Amino acid sequence: MRFRTFLILILLLASACRSPSHREAQPAASSPAPSTLWVDAAGAEPGDGSRERPLRQLGEALARPGALTVRVAPGRYTGPFLIPPGVRVEGQGPGVVLQAEGAARTVIQVGEDAELSDFVVQGGLWGVESMGGGHVRLARVGFRGQVTGAVRVEAGRLDVEDSRFEAAPAAMVGVLLESGRAPSPESGEQSAPRDASPKPEVLSNTDGSMHSPQDSEAATGAGAQQEDPRHAGAIVEAHIRGSTFTGPYRRAVRLRGADVRATLEDLQFTGAATAVGVDGAYAEVRRSTAEGGQAAAFSVMDGTLILDEVSVTGHEYGVSSMQARRLDVHRFTSVRAIRAGMGLLMSCVRLRDIVVRDSGAYGGLQFSGGDLDVQGVRVDGAAEYGVMALRGKLRLRDVDIRRVRTADGVTGDGLHLRQVEADVEGVVVRDAQGACVLAAQNARVSLRGAKLETCGYVGLLTDTLARMNAVNVDIQGAATALGALGNGELRVESLSASGLETGFVHAECEGATQVHLKEFRSEDTRGLSARCVHASPK
Repeated sequence: MRFRTFLILILLLASACRSPSHREAQPAASSPAPSTLWVDAAGAEPGDGSRERPLRQLGEALARPGALTVRVAPGRYTGPFLIPPGVRVEGQGPGVVLQAEGAARTVIQVGEDAELSDFVVQGGLWGVESMGGGHVRLARVGFRGQVTGAVRVEAGRLDVEDSRFEAAPAAMVGVLLESGRAPSPESGEQSAPRDASPKPEVLSNTDGSMHSPQDSEAATGAGAQQEDPRHAGAIVEAHIRGSTFTGPYRRAVRLRGADVRATLEDLQFTGAATAVGVDGAYAEVRRSTAEGGQAAAFSVMDGTLILDEVSVTGHEYGVSSMQARRLDVHRFTSVRAIRAGMGLLMSCVRLRDIVVRDSGAYGGLQFSGGDLDVQGVRVDGAAEYGVMALRGKLRLRDVDIRRVRTADGVTGDGLHLRQVEADVEGVVVRDAQGACVLAAQNARVSLRGAKLETCGYVGLLTDTLARMNAVNVDIQGAATALGALGNGELRVESLSASGLETGFVHAECEGATQVHLKEFRSEDTRGLSARCVHASPK
């Protein structure tokens, strides 16, 4: 009896302590947070972010947790806005405008990965800034009216596609890509001074003195590099394609720092002082055009720039370089450059298939120092010089120079070589008011296969300690076929000359001035009797 009573008590206690049923223990499951939110500035209050009841404030949608897509209806939305990681913001075209409250603030800040598409960013100090090292994608985004620049990236990757950049009157840059690391001397990368101009030191148009154009943006304004320990050495990569840059940007795209690399494809630049400026970085530009600017269209200082299928109309220079580690240009055209099609200073250069038409008072192509490998050049219509090289080493192949004019009768040379070691083969010069080929100031020139027509002053000329060895030269029309002055030495083998006005050879036989001729044909023999002319006709 006692045992039965005890057993009943145990069973009652167990029943009282037993957990409720599973259905009673679990609260009703809450509905999952939506992965897509809708925003409409004209929507009715209160909204819940659904398509039927959109939120009115974009900032409210961005504050929701988790990765999501925010779809924004036409209207104006005032920020600034912070895009959380993994968020995608989709507009519906130019009618969607994101703006900042006050010009001193950035409209959109991106911490990490984000996708932005189909809207316009209006005003602000910057349009978009990305500092967190993530991957930012911009598609069909318009930028207009930013005070400093449209996009700034200091770490991570940027992809831009089919976007529009419109400069405010004083805007400095369209897209700024910069890292905190300067080029390393240990790796052979020479750092230029922070104040150095990205434009080259170049010859003046007449007297051979040096000229260094000033860069109004150097070391000031957008992109003046700061040593930020958060991003020192951070890698920045970018791919910008199918986009337009319009208006007076100082630089439409600027790359600064040894850890910056960018590929730019199918871009149009209109009105920017400089389309692309590379300072210690690496950039490739393909199938792009630039026009209407006042500085060098494409410039590189202490970095690498590769151009392929690029054309420039106007601008001070089509391309300029200063101490470029690598400048590789293929299929490039410059039309109506204010000064010269190219002005390259102390750079490692490879040029292929270059066309320069109607360039300004500093010539077609201008090289000063460096190591240059040039093949396939056509200069048509240049003031003062067709191709000019001063110092350095030049390998030149297949060049065609036509219509070189001089304003004061001092220059007008087709190929003008000073203090340079030049290996030249396959040259055509037509209608040059000065010398068709000039070597001066201790230049060392090897010339093979030259056809020179209508040389206003002289076909081949050496001056001031220069030496030229020429083989297979045809001169048709010149005041004088050959000239040697100022201790210059000219050696010519296999020469044909006709249509000469004042004589075959003009040599000032003083000092070490020498002319050596072997196997030549000319009906005009005036000047052959000079004591420093040594001839053995065919």
